[in-house]
Amino acid sequence: MSATVQSLGVLAAAVHILDPVERIPVVLLPGEHITDPAVAEQITHPRCWELGQSPAQQTPPGKSVRKAKPA
Repeated sequence: MSATVQSLGVLAAAVHILDPVERIPVVLLPGEHITDPAVAEQITHPRCWELGQSPAQQTPPGKSVRKAKPA
């Protein structure tokens, strides 16, 4: 029996990252489903994601977004 792997998001652009385990350069192509949170946190530009924001920026339903205080 295999566990269901949930996609964190789908890429809209090609991105260059470092493999989180082996620390070697990797190119991910548009349309790829990202399932590893360590990979997703390296992709910070909103235009790289199909929904226009990284999974870290997406707010779960019922949660409020806190604004950062100006320095």
